Amino acid sequence: MRSSDNVKVAVADIGSNSLRLQISEVKDKSYRVLEDYKEMIRLGDAIYTQGYFSKDTIETIVSTLKNVKRLAESRGCKTIRAIATAAFREADNLGETLNIVEQECGIKIEVISGQEEARLTYLAASANFELKGRNALITDIGGGSAEYTIVRDGEVDKAKSLPLGCNRLTREFLEGDPPTSAQIIAMKAHIKDYIDKLKPGKGLEMLICTGGSMNNAGVICHYRDKNLRDSQVKYVERKFLKKFISDIRGKTTAERVKIEGMEEKRADIILAAAIQTDMVLEETGIDGFYTLTGGLRAGITIDTINRMGIELPFQQNSMDNVRYARLIEVGNKFDFDERDAVQVAKLARMLFDGLKDRMGLIEKDWYLLEAAAMLRDIGKHIAYSKHHKHSYYMIKHSELVGYTHDEVEAIASIARYHRKSMPKAAHGDFNDLCLSLQLRVEKLTALLRLAIALDRTHKGLIDRLDVNVTPVAIDIRPVSDKDITFEIKDFERNRDMLAKLLKLPVRLV
Repeated sequence: MRSSDNVKVAVADIGSNSLRLQISEVKDKSYRVLEDYKEMIRLGDAIYTQGYFSKDTIETIVSTLKNVKRLAESRGCKTIRAIATAAFREADNLGETLNIVEQECGIKIEVISGQEEARLTYLAASANFELKGRNALITDIGGGSAEYTIVRDGEVDKAKSLPLGCNRLTREFLEGDPPTSAQIIAMKAHIKDYIDKLKPGKGLEMLICTGGSMNNAGVICHYRDKNLRDSQVKYVERKFLKKFISDIRGKTTAERVKIEGMEEKRADIILAAAIQTDMVLEETGIDGFYTLTGGLRAGITIDTINRMGIELPFQQNSMDNVRYARLIEVGNKFDFDERDAVQVAKLARMLFDGLKDRMGLIEKDWYLLEAAAMLRDIGKHIAYSKHHKHSYYMIKHSELVGYTHDEVEAIASIARYHRKSMPKAAHGDFNDLCLSLQLRVEKLTALLRLAIALDRTHKGLIDRLDVNVTPVAIDIRPVSDKDITFEIKDFERNRDMLAKLLKLPVRLV
């Protein structure tokens, strides 16, 4: 595929509870989700009671797939890659159902194994979390099965598909509405048998949960905390989960639906997923979990893009830092000048290394400066005029891996002030930052302005910067054998901010 080609990719994830369609546009080294459509079809209701798809259930599958096919075609997609999981795997009339769907819809459904489901979920997690060198557990609790992937030192150590889907568990154990204590105890004993055999151990650092029910739990948590930022990744402390379980175990389904953020068609099955997750936290000693929205379908999308011969930045050995790879992906979505972004980030790193001790900065601050340096100009995708303000908005609403909410705000602010006005307390968004973060933004903005100035011609003329802190001045020596007249002039126009912060002259020598 040529870099100028934009290809639309449509994938359908047919689970035991819902059918999800994701339509994405593949562009250069990234993809952008254009549509994320969900239909709750509850296929598990049929499979886990009678073992096969009834005529009515097959008609539901066919009509839903026809609808999503029309949606995909309206977005310019020529084909849909449809993946089915546990409910299809266990259907006695699987072959008949697949034939009817293909005849009626023109869609050939791939029924994947639990192992393949775990692999695709890991693929999505590795695109959204820094897993290199880490030990983690990834769970995908669906309706019929739960996929468990244990990651050791960044690599998959073990992947198991267990019959612990929340729809299945609810129907097998939690018959009451609300369920009785005896029913819950029996379900927990059943889950424990499988977790004991899995042996996840205590050496794990993080738990990543995908699947609709635990994502819904994450949404409910964020509603409670009034943290309504729309993000693929959310963090939930175990203490919230334990209280959530305590609150809903005695409630009927009708009463659970009234909880803010609760999805109506998950209210009956969410308890089984929440209890299973809490048992995993107990077993591993982890204090909380991350939720990842769209884990499986994101994995299917990435896998489909890979089949087109495209490797995304986070998958490349030369870019084993997922955080950095995501910056490249976000930048490419908005047609940024990658070579210039990399050069400015390189110069910013040299300035940062030379001045961090004097400025009271720590290594963690570099990640904020790096992100701002890479993404400062993405606002040009909207318009050159006021592009720094457009960049601020776009960064705030991009999915940046490895940063907290406050850090994303700081990155957006640094990019906002890379040109034109200096940061001011009178600016509402800047004033919303805590005072310590405001100071960090000012310091990092001063460094970014100088780095940008020293690549004024966008030609990468400077190979290295030598920074020398003396009692009377900050001396910066650019190493270059080329004409850097424009860089010198721009440096002189942009050095005042750093000079004021350090209360020393800043000189180019």
